[in-house]
Amino acid sequence: MTGRRGTGGRVRPLLVASLLCAALVGCASPPDTIGRIEPSKADAASPAVSSPVSSVILNTETWTLEGRAGQVLTTPHYRLFTTIDKSFLLDRMPGFMEAAMGNYTSSLAELPPPAGSLETYLLGNRPQWARVTQRVMGDQAEVYLRIQRGGFAANGKAILYDIGPRDTFAIAAHEGWHQYTQSTFKTRLPTSLEEGLATYMEGFRWERGSGAMTPIFLPWANLERFEQLRDAAADGTLMPLDVILHSTPQELLKDDQTAALTYYAQVWALIHFLNEGEGGAYRGALRMLLTDAARGDLLGKIRAKYGPRAASAYSTRSTGVDLLELYTTHSASELNGAYQAFIERCVRVGSKQLVVQGKSPIQ
Repeated sequence: MTGRRGTGGRVRPLLVASLLCAALVGCASPPDTIGRIEPSKADAASPAVSSPVSSVILNTETWTLEGRAGQVLTTPHYRLFTTIDKSFLLDRMPGFMEAAMGNYTSSLAELPPPAGSLETYLLGNRPQWARVTQRVMGDQAEVYLRIQRGGFAANGKAILYDIGPRDTFAIAAHEGWHQYTQSTFKTRLPTSLEEGLATYMEGFRWERGSGAMTPIFLPWANLERFEQLRDAAADGTLMPLDVILHSTPQELLKDDQTAALTYYAQVWALIHFLNEGEGGAYRGALRMLLTDAARGDLLGKIRAKYGPRAASAYSTRSTGVDLLELYTTHSASELNGAYQAFIERCVRVGSKQLVVQGKSPIQ
């Protein structure tokens, strides 16, 4: 889960992110559906979708949430339960989610699609979101209800609400990555890499093609993460790579809100470093790590390198193993110098203009 931008002036996060979905173990299984679904008499009669995303809508049904009329929009990979009545969000979200899925499965490695449809709830306001959260998460809802803005993903379901035009799409991309890995990866990634990848998937911009607005995913086009990274570098508050790999947002949030925000900026930079740093030296390692986690081969490699106890501990907590060392042959401590130098290059004078355009400041 992650907070997003404020309004007006300099981009600023309104909420420190905390990875609730990955921190909880043994979440209650949610019911199959929330509310009442009735098949539409005819898809053409549905008022929901206009031309920009009509090609991805396979079916439209009427959905009622406690008397509030909504819709279920079925696309190739999603069932979108929504009470949104804003045409901008409703018209674009199905196509955005399908484009995001394409980004998840191809941008860094060839990864498998989910086996079935993923359920996403996009509610019109926070009270509706709270009610759905209570019904889906049951006894564990209280933890999730502490989230002040945006939403979360758990058990392969994403539960979000409208937080403004751009931010709703950004958080859908972020939480959509968690939703995808929760439902598809056979081995969980550690928090630092899971969150780094989710922030990597946030960057996008809209482009017009053939009369329709299409989302183009550009991982560098993330001004919020960039500016936090630049500020931390200027303030001398960047954390060493080994600290980043062994920390969680919750731990940092206890003492320092800014440190938690810097954590998210640094794990965003970490994925870029693994993809582009040192002339792409670690790109293959990142691709293999993701492929192994998706296939379920990761634990076997941990067992072969570090022994069964390490594999058992990782299986339980997704911690305790330096996956960078396993896949790059360099420990986090050994890579820290190159990682910090990479960040310095990212935030040097003139880089912001490239980031705004979605271009790499490293190339």
